Amino acid sequence: MRVLQIHKTFYPTGGADTFFFKTCDLLAQHGHDVAHFSTRHPRNHASPFSSYFVSGFTEQEVNRLSIGQKARSFFNGIYSFEARNSLSRLVADFKPDIAHVHSFNYQLSPAVFDVFRQSGVPVVVTLHDYHVICGAGTLFVDGAVCERCRGGRHYNLVSHSCYWNLPASLMGTVSHYVHDLRHSWDAVSKFVSPSRFLQHKLIQFGIAPERIVYLPIFIDFTEESLENDAEPQYVLYFGRLTEMKGTKVLLEAVKELDCKLLLIGEGPLTSWVEEQCAASGGRLKRLSFVSSRDELRGYIQRAAFSVVPSVWYENQPATILETYAAGRPVIASRIGGIPEMIDEAETGLLCEPGNAHDLAEKMRFLLSRQELCAEWGKNGNRKLREGFSRSTHYECLMSIYRSLTSANMGCEETVTGVLTG
Repeated sequence: MRVLQIHKTFYPTGGADTFFFKTCDLLAQHGHDVAHFSTRHPRNHASPFSSYFVSGFTEQEVNRLSIGQKARSFFNGIYSFEARNSLSRLVADFKPDIAHVHSFNYQLSPAVFDVFRQSGVPVVVTLHDYHVICGAGTLFVDGAVCERCRGGRHYNLVSHSCYWNLPASLMGTVSHYVHDLRHSWDAVSKFVSPSRFLQHKLIQFGIAPERIVYLPIFIDFTEESLENDAEPQYVLYFGRLTEMKGTKVLLEAVKELDCKLLLIGEGPLTSWVEEQCAASGGRLKRLSFVSSRDELRGYIQRAAFSVVPSVWYENQPATILETYAAGRPVIASRIGGIPEMIDEAETGLLCEPGNAHDLAEKMRFLLSRQELCAEWGKNGNRKLREGFSRSTHYECLMSIYRSLTSANMGCEETVTGVLTG
């Protein structure tokens, strides 16, 4: 099968980028012809299709642009003729059987869907965030979850300056009104949701249930089951250092405990976290990054457990799966898609989002029970193998592809059976 994979960036910056590359590798590994479409950037990985890539931007880069360049980025964010025209050339040259879009947001814009509306190529969209219903993509603003834009009330995006800054929020507001009026989302053959929560949230916002398929992400892990009996050295947090990820809640909770906390990551709160580490007397430590996935897994294996203290509607955080892969349990917020991933008192514990005291109590409970950490970590490792493997994901993804490319519509029943069984 000839598959066109589309994502707004072509270098790793977070979970969505990582999963995009993993999907490309998964398809290539099984002998499919894979083409790429993305934006140009000095950090890009190599691609034989890079000549089709278009100009893009990040928040940091936009701040350094000239007035003219900012104006161009503003209008491209609403409707990128450059992306539409370049993608049209790629579709004509590559002749894909199906297109698979990941994050497109404002760097590529929904203009890409016009290409498939006109060409007739079926298109699948994996939802890594809430962008199709929320201009900021997070359903989170001013320190709290937000659903003000439900019912097409996108003006709330600019009135609350939800996306980056006021001009960017204005761009997002106009973009969503334009593409709602143009029915851009109607060109999508199937939305793929990694969590049941996101799936249900889309339905609440008006997307027809039959257009959404549930398919969790996958991660790679060793073939043999892992039992981690190593003596814990610290509690671990790895991910972005942001308000919505609950970084401040976690550090507040740790004040009530006698334990060491290792944080791996960067973000808007990096400077503040560094100040807290310096004043902690060695109880808090931060690493900017790790050089490899194996190194990260080593840090997880030496932890008592990992913490996911998010206060926003998480979709399906890979940090939980990575923790299971290392044979450790997870303490996480009861919000978004997180509860789907944790069997309470079997693979971890859930706490009230934003409640530092509740989080501290759950952490205190596991810190005093090393044997339970090992047992729950073993359970998590088993849960990972049962539903988040590379092979399972490939089988389900191909069922979706075939249901959209085959004249035999009976394939749709196969998809439903595989994903809900």
